[in-house]
Amino acid sequence: MVQLYVKDVLASVSRPVIELKGFKKVYLNPGESKQVTLEIPVKELKFLDEKMEWIVEKGTYRIMVGNSSKNLSLKRNIEVE
Repeated sequence: MVQLYVKDVLASVSRPVIELKGFKKVYLNPGESKQVTLEIPVKELKFLDEKMEWIVEKGTYRIMVGNSSKNLSLKRNIEVE
């Protein structure tokens, strides 16, 4: 299983530490590896602001990928403008 999590680095309101935004079940034979692509549309970054309106906040988001929330070996920051 490949799981993709997102963290809003400098959110203007209190947000979850990380949020699961995508996953894919992958079957491998022993010693086999595969490349997996997961896409996150920007609309998936929406949250309710202090006015209870859905927004996508500009800023830095941390993308984390691994086989569980405890093992996120791939990490990269992206900027949303």
